[in-house]
Amino acid sequence: MPLLRSVSFSLFPTRTGIVGILMATLAATAPIGPPALAQTAALPRAAAHLPLTTTAQLLAGVMPKGKIDTNPVVADIVAGPAWRAHRAAARAGARQLRIRLAHMHAWEARHLPQTRGTLLYPFSGPDLINAYALFPDADTYVFFSLEPVGTVPRLGGLDDSGRAALFHDLRAALNDFVALNFFITPDMAEKLRTDSLDGTVPILMAMMGVLNLHVDSIRPYDPFSGKGASPPPHPVRGVRIAFTNPRNGHHQTLIYLAINVGDHALRHRHPGFLPWLRTFRNPTVLIKSASYLLHEPHFRLLRAELLSRSRVIVQDDSGIPYRMLKKAGYAVTLFGHYQEPVKLFHNYVQPDLEDAYTKAGALPALPFPFGYNWRQEGGSGLILAVRTRGKN
Repeated sequence: MPLLRSVSFSLFPTRTGIVGILMATLAATAPIGPPALAQTAALPRAAAHLPLTTTAQLLAGVMPKGKIDTNPVVADIVAGPAWRAHRAAARAGARQLRIRLAHMHAWEARHLPQTRGTLLYPFSGPDLINAYALFPDADTYVFFSLEPVGTVPRLGGLDDSGRAALFHDLRAALNDFVALNFFITPDMAEKLRTDSLDGTVPILMAMMGVLNLHVDSIRPYDPFSGKGASPPPHPVRGVRIAFTNPRNGHHQTLIYLAINVGDHALRHRHPGFLPWLRTFRNPTVLIKSASYLLHEPHFRLLRAELLSRSRVIVQDDSGIPYRMLKKAGYAVTLFGHYQEPVKLFHNYVQPDLEDAYTKAGALPALPFPFGYNWRQEGGSGLILAVRTRGKN
């Protein structure tokens, strides 16, 4: 992975006036180990409960807003070697990511329909950055994938060595995303289950800290609890995060579910999932770096649901096959370039999509990496599909 140069902060306004989607406070691409620190005395248990927004900012490497000296817990954290090292490391990836996300904003403002209502993001992992960069105006973000939910880190209840371990694991979990603009699923299985980091919630909070969002509440969420007389045999672990964009006062919600959405699981373990998904009417859908799962026969149920009910689908070639979008009555606009799938997914070549790109002629390069073909600058492709018939 390339090393990124350290640069100063910069702001990029979006069409809703939010603080620009900057990654100056996320992980460096070079692995950074936890420093050797002298252990300090743990703070009282009551100190573990910092405001959620403050915790998000600290995880992001952003100096918390307000008077630090009025909160001794926050003052202790930001003065400690662990957070100072974390903040310095977080700045190292700034320049490349700032430029990338500025390009994403400029592109979405020009080409994507403005989205309120619901954005569905299958196989998302904890990728709030891309969802918010492309769809900053959604009211509700519904993410689902296999990664565990996790808990809010209790930074105030850790000593400095404990914080160092947490920050190190957080950066390790973000390394791939910073360099590639996607998470590597097998790596996530390992990196989100460490002694210090237990799932997606800390990653989502760090991204909210970067985006300058106010985190209002974080609560466990199970869409199927209370639906019957007895608890479901296969409960779904989830989280509901309420947050506010302080620039425009827009109250937004993110729901993340750790769930298997293959056909067998939906039929036998979670039969209530698709009916629950239908409560979000005419959603917009984002699919990227999805391991071509929706090309497979054992994901027919989810694929049919998305095709039948989505208003807009934004995806790379690893999403729903091109021929199925056309057959379902979507008007498809192509952006960037089509390249054959990377070696790991070489069986998923789409000759019809390649032919459609050829017929479209020389299209401008997509100005940001999207999907697996990230190594060649301008080599990514993006598919915008808008339903033209059979609307719900």
